[in-house]
Amino acid sequence: MALPTPLEPYTGPVSIVDLAIQADQLILAHCITTEHERTALVLWSLATYGYDHYRIFPRLLAISPERRCGKTTLLEVVGALCRNSIQASNLTPAILSRIKNLIDDPTLIIDEADTFIKNADGDIKGLINSGHTKSGAQVLKCVGDSHKPQVFDTWHPMVIASIGALEDTIMDRSVIINLRRKLPSEDVKRLPIDLSSEWLQWRSKALRWFLDNPTAFDDANQIEPAYRGNDRAIDNWVPLFTLARAIDDTWYSRCEAAYVELVNEVEMELPTRLLSDIRNHIGKNSNTRISSTKLTEHLKGDVTAPWEDMRLTPAKMASMLAPYNIKPKDMRIDGKVLRGYESIQFEDSFERYLPAI
Repeated sequence: MALPTPLEPYTGPVSIVDLAIQADQLILAHCITTEHERTALVLWSLATYGYDHYRIFPRLLAISPERRCGKTTLLEVVGALCRNSIQASNLTPAILSRIKNLIDDPTLIIDEADTFIKNADGDIKGLINSGHTKSGAQVLKCVGDSHKPQVFDTWHPMVIASIGALEDTIMDRSVIINLRRKLPSEDVKRLPIDLSSEWLQWRSKALRWFLDNPTAFDDANQIEPAYRGNDRAIDNWVPLFTLARAIDDTWYSRCEAAYVELVNEVEMELPTRLLSDIRNHIGKNSNTRISSTKLTEHLKGDVTAPWEDMRLTPAKMASMLAPYNIKPKDMRIDGKVLRGYESIQFEDSFERYLPAI
């Protein structure tokens, strides 16, 4: 594992717009990507020079459906753009926890993740996940013959390349680029022998700009994207949106478009779907009380919902609602004492767990 030469900041004025355009052109010349993917790659790579300004910094995850989709080329390109990149095709928990002992502010680039992360023990996965949030990016390990506990810092940017998806916990903490094989009609240039050396001055300029503009990334200037059913995605994209705003309006617009394209609206988990369907039903009815049996029948009557297939019963519904502290109770409904719910019981959970309507 070759260590990068310590990066010295450029001497002289730097245009962040020029740096972004040059990085965009480099990716376009050598990698099969869409404009939205290039936008994310440029902004993420540049953001590695200022990752310490953020509470959360996402992993960059490049996934290909099979071999020969340009994964290695993309890693070389991203490695030439990132701050202090170190590439490895295999890691142990001991090495992963000590990367920052080798060099300050590294960007760790992990290739062939599918060969050792998918089937690895929990230590590797836990270390990868720990570095996503600044406050939680420390691990304790016993070292030496005395087994004295020591704290290791895992807070640094990370690029991961894999054939096929990785665990949800890693995917959830990542900006994801889906690679695809080049068509015969598509043309990309071969990489030079030493791309990293050729782009040393670019990296030096990027460092200079971040050193000269620290206030652009203060808490008050950090930008949250719109909600798309996924709070984690918002956190992941804050560094990219904040940097895009600091570049110019064009890059901010590109970032907005990339976010919409690359972040999928997450499908609701069953308990959340249950809340949503109950809210829809309550909104269509003026009655503030409904029996458990009647509510279950209404939910199962929706052919687009999963409730009939899973044989939803009042007891199953009560079990799914219990974690929200929503419990059925005896009440008078249509002149009978029945087990059921009042609409007011759901209001707090609707507000907390469902998007506004």
